[in-house]
Amino acid sequence: MSESSSEQGTNRKKRTVAQLVDRLRDKTSAERLSLMAHLSVGRTLCRLRDAIANGEEVNKKAAMALLCCGISLYRRHTLGDKEEEEEDTEETNALIRRSTVLIFVLLAAIEASRGERIDVDNAREVVRAANAATLADVLKIPRRKRKAAAAVAAPEDEAPDAEEAEQAEQWARVMTVSSGELTMSVLQFVSHTIGKSDATDHETLADLFFRNSAACMAHKLLLKGGTSDFVSLKAASSASSSAIPREKRLLSLAQAGESEAGQQILRDLLLSFLLPSSVVGVRRNLLMSRAASTAAGVDHADAVNTGHSVAMAGAEFIWQHSKDELERACALLAGVAILTTRGGEDPIRKKDAFVGRVSLPFLETTPPPPGVKRLALIPDQKRWVLYKIGKDGAPNVQCNLRGFEGLCDCLLEFV
Repeated sequence: MSESSSEQGTNRKKRTVAQLVDRLRDKTSAERLSLMAHLSVGRTLCRLRDAIANGEEVNKKAAMALLCCGISLYRRHTLGDKEEEEEDTEETNALIRRSTVLIFVLLAAIEASRGERIDVDNAREVVRAANAATLADVLKIPRRKRKAAAAVAAPEDEAPDAEEAEQAEQWARVMTVSSGELTMSVLQFVSHTIGKSDATDHETLADLFFRNSAACMAHKLLLKGGTSDFVSLKAASSASSSAIPREKRLLSLAQAGESEAGQQILRDLLLSFLLPSSVVGVRRNLLMSRAASTAAGVDHADAVNTGHSVAMAGAEFIWQHSKDELERACALLAGVAILTTRGGEDPIRKKDAFVGRVSLPFLETTPPPPGVKRLALIPDQKRWVLYKIGKDGAPNVQCNLRGFEGLCDCLLEFV
């Protein structure tokens, strides 16, 4: 009776959608979610469902608050609810996951209520392309202007080659789906298929939606200053004042990965860039899951062989002798991983990768405290952003660079 009464506003009036969302936000932000708290969240979600089904208007503020509730629960489920007793963790996480999926379905219902016509096949194709996409080309910098100039200067019989190269590059850009485009496509697809797909599909799509929604918000903040290369005066001064040559500093990073653990990290990092995102999945620690490794061995033998060969060669050898920029980049990242991922027994398997300081599309980790340098990869822009979170909660960008050399500069400032 008390719960039913609490869902009524003053003077026994029925709560609006905005009020229900506010209550949901308060309930899901609690440090510990008891069984009664989960039941309360479920009742609030049911009332939200009824209100949306009855055609009540959902303003942008309420929709954004609902989205933030979903992101919070998604991260809580992915990272595990540390406040719960160990024996109750599995049951608690299952309840959190179910609430996350229900919020996702509510957001899809809100999108469906708008009645906008969309191309469902196109939305489905965007989701498929995102699942099949890899990060293999994330270090390559487009050179459109140079190609265009070459096409003008080239003889007539060579012009088609330049034109084909430009078309190929344009197609590659089309296949690179941004976080914002992917989240909208997932939402639109589900909004037009509610009741036609099973719960398993909704769980998978909910994870994809909330993860990319969070990434989209973060990327907008990090790229607030634009997408041009940027290095702060402090970072530039730090790099120029070092008495140790740049190449020697980079070599020392790669040498830090010279161990058995470093070989494992190097292999799995490289595979995480080479394999489709649907195979790699998302993890907390440095090594791929057993399921992902098994799937990779069955369907992507060439990539697995490459990963093993690079790992056996070792980070230092790869850094000094490999001609592949991605392999060299992973050698550096493996060294940085060894330097940063510490604490407890077997940290590379049990601790958060890079202690949460490096954000990659296949990592979901607990963030470090404010004031600590962080490095984020923004895949669709092919940018590496080095930043700190200030006391006001806003990011202070120190480096915003592209390509292999950009990553090297960011890592030198990072450590």
